[in-house]
Amino acid sequence: MLLDKFHNRYIVKGTIVAETPIHIGAGNESIDPVETDNAVIKDKDGKPYIPGSSLKGALRSWLETFLRGSGSKLVGEKKPCLIVDKPCIDPSDKEIKKWLEEIKEKYEGKDDADRFVAEEIYRKLCPICRVFGSHYFASKITINDCRLKDEKTYIETRDRVAIDRDTGTASQGKKYDFEQVAAGTKFDFYMTADNLDEENEKILKIIIKVLESGNFTVGGKTSIGLGRIKLCDAKVYRIDQNSLESYLFNGLSEEMGWQYV
Repeated sequence: MLLDKFHNRYIVKGTIVAETPIHIGAGNESIDPVETDNAVIKDKDGKPYIPGSSLKGALRSWLETFLRGSGSKLVGEKKPCLIVDKPCIDPSDKEIKKWLEEIKEKYEGKDDADRFVAEEIYRKLCPICRVFGSHYFASKITINDCRLKDEKTYIETRDRVAIDRDTGTASQGKKYDFEQVAAGTKFDFYMTADNLDEENEKILKIIIKVLESGNFTVGGKTSIGLGRIKLCDAKVYRIDQNSLESYLFNGLSEEMGWQYV
């Protein structure tokens, strides 16, 4: 199902709770001896948040690994590709380029030629690329930045000792510190998914369930136990062509609730 016209929209709302401290780095290291070496990312008001892009990327990576490695056929026979290393439609691959030229020639001059070409490409995509996007298609899923639910937040500073990779022991005199958002911190969660078919729905259900499990991690330093989050109080809504007018004029209602279990 393409994105050229409205068929349905799924909205997932809830609260993300930090089960363990979270570290999503700001991407810059301070040389000021008074400041921490590695700060967490903060908004313009100095409050930490979870970037929607970081959460979406972590979910995609987890799904690629899980659905490829488990041998699961939950989302069809076709295995998910590895979008970075080996995409299902690689624009640099000569055979793919040839195939794209052939399907363009096949529909040249026909009404809705662009749509027919898009449908051919979509069918060739793996289940994950159909939902999360690829070189040729926009993502069906959008995750907003997860902002603090409460005004009060706790940012902790944690000291660590650098490890010598050759010896596996602590490097003498090499200490560093980093910020982490305290366990128990709560963030607002808001995700939308557009024009999902039955296969896409299964992926959405997996996303919701893994977030609710409390065993999903986001950010850096997960190898030392950081970044475990849990989705709580999730509410999922489905808007289709029959309920679109009501949604546009009156917003979400209980009648639009969608059972994902």
